[in-house]
Amino acid sequence: MDTIQTDVVIVGGGVTGVVAALAARRAGARTILLESRTFVGGNATTGLCLHSFLTRDRRQVVYGIAQEIVDRLQALGGAVGHIPYDGFVSAVTPVDGDIFRITVTEMLAEAGVQIIYGCNVVGVDANDGFVNHLDVAMKGGIRRIEARSFIDSTGDGDVAAYAGATVRTGDSTTGKMQPVSMLMRFFNVDTRRIANEIGEVNPAMATKNGGEPFPVYFNGTFSKWNDVIREERIFPNEDHKVFFNTTWPNQINVNTSAVFNVDGTDPLALSKATVELTQQVRKAGDFLVKHVPGFEGGYYIPAIFAGVRETRNVLGQYEIQDEDVLSGRKFEDTIGEICFPVDIHDPDTGQATFHDIGGDGAFDVPYRSLVPKGFSNLLVAGRCISATSFAHGATRNMAPCMVTGQAAGVAAARSVRTNAPTGKIDVAGLQEELREGGAYLGQLAA
Repeated sequence: MDTIQTDVVIVGGGVTGVVAALAARRAGARTILLESRTFVGGNATTGLCLHSFLTRDRRQVVYGIAQEIVDRLQALGGAVGHIPYDGFVSAVTPVDGDIFRITVTEMLAEAGVQIIYGCNVVGVDANDGFVNHLDVAMKGGIRRIEARSFIDSTGDGDVAAYAGATVRTGDSTTGKMQPVSMLMRFFNVDTRRIANEIGEVNPAMATKNGGEPFPVYFNGTFSKWNDVIREERIFPNEDHKVFFNTTWPNQINVNTSAVFNVDGTDPLALSKATVELTQQVRKAGDFLVKHVPGFEGGYYIPAIFAGVRETRNVLGQYEIQDEDVLSGRKFEDTIGEICFPVDIHDPDTGQATFHDIGGDGAFDVPYRSLVPKGFSNLLVAGRCISATSFAHGATRNMAPCMVTGQAAGVAAARSVRTNAPTGKIDVAGLQEELREGGAYLGQLAA
């Protein structure tokens, strides 16, 4: 069996893995990023916003590589910055998915990260909490990848689960998972008219190249069209919620589809859901063109893959608790702050509910929540970090994922450099290295 060797292997090339790979390589580690798809960037490539960099009182707490990406996107017209919004969040960060994909691919190449596309982990060799190697399937067969440190940024905690880590799947009481969804991207539309028709609050407005302001984010419901929705069975419920974002005045991303009772770790179930979501997008898209002002003459395409909100969370040395979020708790071993509200889409109806973060509007992520319990050279980052199902509603979003990705990348490189187990590295040194990389750690707990 062919073997590939390196210092740090990161599995999963979504926003978490991209940032983790950049951080690890910049910290001096030879770094390989494995991605099952043929592109990196994950959900950001579908046009989802990079929520959220700013607290409820519009104090920015997310910086570092995440901000660097936004700055580069903005210079290329692929972002409009952090825009104030008086909705369930106080500011939004919309991005163009295609420009995001191009930009982060370039950044990884500039840093010297080796990307291997079309690569799936099919086995993990681990003994007594030490990961020896991964078995990966790629064109040409099964290969072995050896490294000194591993980062699981798969979202689903695949590597940790294969290695035997303790995981929780779905809600801690019911086991149910939030629904999966698929965005659609509309072209040739009038975003101002759409916002006037559907927006529940004033839309987030931005300008590009000195042009007229246009709406870049708003959310609302289709309550005006309940009779049509009921008669034509467009959605499973009335007063159906919908979320819009864009970086262009004549294009818009629409987030309103949902399929329930899907285990995102089951490829057969997820494949079936993807077919159903594509059909939903077609039905919803036709409804918008036919009934909603601003969409006349528009045309649309579905996102290339389904978005999964919730599957596994890996039990770490510390599990982020509900109260940590609700009180805005600070930790001595913080690696960054999260300010996105708890966002939970009901497993049975898909309707979203939001819970604000307490305290000063942000809570710390302790480094221990990135360290799977009982493991010495494995870290988790992104959606699968150690958190309760309620706290996961905040930690799973993309800005938080980039925060944990940068920390995991630096920590993995530091573990290699100092020859220390990942759970026993010098946290004060890690924190200083993160600050040097532009990250914001907030006010350390006393």
